[in-house]
Amino acid sequence: MSKDVIVIGGGISGLNAGIELLQKGHRVTIIEKNDNVGGLCSGYDVNGFYIDACIHWLMGTQKDNQIYEIWKNIDAFNDEVKIIRLENFVTIDYQGTKIRIGRDLEKTRLEWITIAPEDKRNINKFFSIVKVFEKLMKYALKCKTQKSFMDLLKIIFKSPSIIKSMTMSREEYAKRFKNPAIRFAITNMMTGYNNMFFLFDVYSLFSQGNADIPSGGAKYMIERIKNRFLSLGGKLYLNEEVIGFEKEKNAIFAVKTSKNHTFYPDVVISTSDPRYILKNLLNNEYKINKLVKADKRINKNPISSCFDVYVTIEGDISQIDGPTLINIDPVQVGANLVDYLLIRPYNFDPDYFVKDNKTVVSLFVNQNHLDYHYYKSLDKKTLEVVEQNIVDEFIKTLINKYPEFKGRVNYITHFGPIELEKRTNTSYGALQAYSLTDIKSFYFAEGKVKGIKNLYCCGQWTRCIGGTPTALLSSHSVAKRIK
Repeated sequence: MSKDVIVIGGGISGLNAGIELLQKGHRVTIIEKNDNVGGLCSGYDVNGFYIDACIHWLMGTQKDNQIYEIWKNIDAFNDEVKIIRLENFVTIDYQGTKIRIGRDLEKTRLEWITIAPEDKRNINKFFSIVKVFEKLMKYALKCKTQKSFMDLLKIIFKSPSIIKSMTMSREEYAKRFKNPAIRFAITNMMTGYNNMFFLFDVYSLFSQGNADIPSGGAKYMIERIKNRFLSLGGKLYLNEEVIGFEKEKNAIFAVKTSKNHTFYPDVVISTSDPRYILKNLLNNEYKINKLVKADKRINKNPISSCFDVYVTIEGDISQIDGPTLINIDPVQVGANLVDYLLIRPYNFDPDYFVKDNKTVVSLFVNQNHLDYHYYKSLDKKTLEVVEQNIVDEFIKTLINKYPEFKGRVNYITHFGPIELEKRTNTSYGALQAYSLTDIKSFYFAEGKVKGIKNLYCCGQWTRCIGGTPTALLSSHSVAKRIK
C-alpha cells in the first residue's frame, strides 16, 4: 500500500531513500534546512571558483558491484559521466623522500623496496595483505543477501592478517618498519583516525578501481541525484527545518517545520544525526543504545573532522605530484599539534577546477572532538582570529614547500568543525562518524527507533566509520524495510 513518507535531510541518505521509495510507489517529501541538497556531500561556487567540499574518492565507481548499481540507480553515475582514475591515491613527501601510494601494487611495492631495502620483508607482507583485501572487497561489494554476508564474515574470521588489522592502529603497525619515510607514510596515508583494517580496505578499493572520482565532484553529482528524485514525483522543501513532532501513542502523526508547514506522514525517515533528532525533537525520551555505547568510547574511536583551506595557484603547478601529504614542523590546529599537511590540487579535472589559468587547491588536516570543543569554547571574534591564523599558517607552509608559488597563491575560503556543524547539525562537526579502531568499534544502528513504530533512522552515524558509502548503504537498507 502506498505511504506518505517524510524524509528529514536531503543529503545522500535522504535522496537515495527518497528515490528508492518513489520507485516502490510511495509518496515522498524531503525537508532540507539548507538552500540546496547534499548535506556533507556538497560543492560550492565561492568568489568565482568552484570547490568540492566532499569527494576525495568515492567507493563503488567500478561496474558490476552492488554499490555501483545503487549509485547508477540514482544517477550519481551514468554513461556520460567521466570517472577519473588517479595514478596515485596519495604521495607522501617526507623530508624530500617521496613514497607513492600507487594504483599499480607491484610497481609501488618495488618503489618502496628501492627506498627502504632494509624493510623488504615487511613491505612484501604489507602488499600481500592488500591483495588479500582486494579479494575480500570484491566479494563484499557483491553481497546482497544475509547468507552472502555471513559467508563474508567466515572469510574474514579465517584470515589472521585481517583479524590482526582490526586491532592495530596505523601508528602501531608503522613501528615494524625501520625507514622513517615508510613509517610516516603508513601512519598518515589515510585521512581520519581509522585503523589498519580501514587502510587496507580503502587501498585495496583504490588499487582495483573502486575508489575513484566522478568528474565535476560533489556539486554536479548531487544535482543529478536531485533531478532524479524530482523527476520521479518527489517533493522538496529547501531552507526549511523540522522543528517538532506530534506523537499519538507510539507513532509520529504530525511533523512541523520552521515555515509553519505541518505534514501528516505514515512514515518518517531521519537522515540527520540521530542525537540531534532525539534531543531536539523527541526531548531525550528515546535512545539508540548502540550509539550511546559509541559515544562513551569517543576517546578510543574519535570522530573524523577537518580544517580545510581552499586557495588558487596561478600558472603551472606540476610540481605537486597529485594529492601530496608533506611533513612539517608541528603547528597548533585546534586542540592538537599536527606535523603534516595534505595538499590536494584539482588539476585532474580542469573543466571544473581551473579558471583563468588558476587551479583550485585544498590544504587539509584532520580534526577530532577535542578540536571541536576547543573551537566551541571561543567567542565569535576570537574564533575568527584563531581560524585566520590557521589559514595564514597553511598558506605559509605551502609556499615554504614550493617557493616558486610565492605571489601566485590566493585564498578562497575555509571551513572547520564549527562550520560543518552549522551546515548539517552533525555532532562535533564530524565529516565521518566514529573511527574503526578495534573490533568493539563495529556497530550497526540503522532502522527503527524503539518505541516509535513509524520512525526510521539512516545516515552516516548509524554505522561505524560513516562517510558517503555508509550514508548510501544505510538508506538503501531502510528503504528495503518499508513495504
